[in-house]
Amino acid sequence: MRTIVWLVTTVSVALTLAGCGGVAPPTSEPGPPALTETLEVGPMLIRPASTAGFVAQNIDSEGTASFAALYGAQINYLAAQALLDRIVFSSMRDGFSDIWVCHLDGSDLVQFTNNAASDMRPQWSPDGARIVFDRKWAGQDREIMIMNADGSSIHAVTSNTVDERDPCWAPEGRRLAFESFGPGDWEIFTVYDDGIAQMNLTNNAASDTGAAWSPSRADPDILFASDRAGDSEIYRMDEDGTNVTAVTANSWQDYRPAWRHDALEIAWDAELSVGREIVIKSAAGGAMRNFSASSDSDSEPSWSSDGKWIAYASLDIPNIDVRLQQTQPPHAVFRLTTVGAVDEAPDLGSPTMQVERVLIGPNGSDWGGNDPVWSSAYAGIVAFDNRGYLNFVRIGIAAADVSSLQFTPMGNTGLFNAGVAVEADQIVNLREDAGRGRQPTVWNLSPLNAGAALLYFDALTGKLASVLVSRDVVYPSASGASAATQSVQGDRVVVEGAFSAVFDGDGRNIAPGGARRVTLDRDGRLVAVD
Repeated sequence: MRTIVWLVTTVSVALTLAGCGGVAPPTSEPGPPALTETLEVGPMLIRPASTAGFVAQNIDSEGTASFAALYGAQINYLAAQALLDRIVFSSMRDGFSDIWVCHLDGSDLVQFTNNAASDMRPQWSPDGARIVFDRKWAGQDREIMIMNADGSSIHAVTSNTVDERDPCWAPEGRRLAFESFGPGDWEIFTVYDDGIAQMNLTNNAASDTGAAWSPSRADPDILFASDRAGDSEIYRMDEDGTNVTAVTANSWQDYRPAWRHDALEIAWDAELSVGREIVIKSAAGGAMRNFSASSDSDSEPSWSSDGKWIAYASLDIPNIDVRLQQTQPPHAVFRLTTVGAVDEAPDLGSPTMQVERVLIGPNGSDWGGNDPVWSSAYAGIVAFDNRGYLNFVRIGIAAADVSSLQFTPMGNTGLFNAGVAVEADQIVNLREDAGRGRQPTVWNLSPLNAGAALLYFDALTGKLASVLVSRDVVYPSASGASAATQSVQGDRVVVEGAFSAVFDGDGRNIAPGGARRVTLDRDGRLVAVD
């Protein structure tokens, strides 16, 4: 049985979703309310109307998910925190190309370099402590530079009379790969971060560019683009320059490869017949797929540390903007910069604690101007695991019914589900988070005059699996949830009571005529209704 002792702390914060200089959400859209006092429950930030009566109650679970019932005061703001990457990119918004950093939602924008030089192609070190980039002063050649993650202690790694650009880190964070025009054409070199032991890995008449060092210490291969076969293709080599093999062999141009954080996939930009797109392919081989698939020209991909996002530069004439796209369906795209300038060469890394989702708050206050689940709540159940937020269900009740609200955990079943009885004078509806930018799943209980509901959750995913509703107009009543009994029979849970309706995890009423006996599987899903 997972029994959690909730640590509820009060923190003083001022959360905004300002963005990278007019970024998503745009400044014309409402942000969350100004926060002066916020409760912290697990990874959740909560602003109740009154902290005095607010309760975070544990719900027992047999799986990896933890559940908390939140009630006792109106919740005006609920957001999930997570360790999310910061984005470092180069921008010409002040007339010169400088290095800028912001959070994954575009907030906390900081300019790290501010000079008349051209500072481009930044990349986080594997430990997030430093940033490497290339710099060119007017009349001088381009060199490789390093600075701390706060923009301090900028120093040169290379200092010579040839152009050197587009640096990337080795997985151990000591060496760099970059491209140099020293031999008279672009070749891939490596060097230690103190400028020692520079070595040419490629040495031919072709143009070899865009080095990307694998994040795998066990197999630290380097990807790069080369026109040695006529057009530009992606190649792979050992970190000492040996064993060069072709990754692509096609009729279009392929540039700027990037590894996924676990080295299982690679992305690059390809000049396809439909335009320049970000494409993805397994590092072990197989077919590629068009990832960005947009009408704009997309280039310079970079994976997030958790593999859930790819940032890239997108040409939307006359501007170049940084965009962020989900790697999993629905592959939603968020425009990070919209300032009418050239913003390019994004890199993801250096995770910090940030707001990942706004679940309760004003319309438009979630990422990209999306709406949260609802604007306020008198009660809800949140699920999360050791990786962070999983799910949220808002319990819809009227303000007059708040004093009658009661949560009763359904006890230890020994199976991978979590059950809780919710009772009030009337429960109007349930709204479950269906994902950013999607309308929540709704269980409409109002026609049932519901005063009690048994909620069963999948204790691995945190999703609501089934809802058993009792008609209960006078609280408390023996016909309510408190009268229901459950027993474990093998790998099933049998629940008996007086149920006016039985809903599945999609909000469909499976038993509109009512039921006396309901059988659930080990994950809380409906098996039989009698």
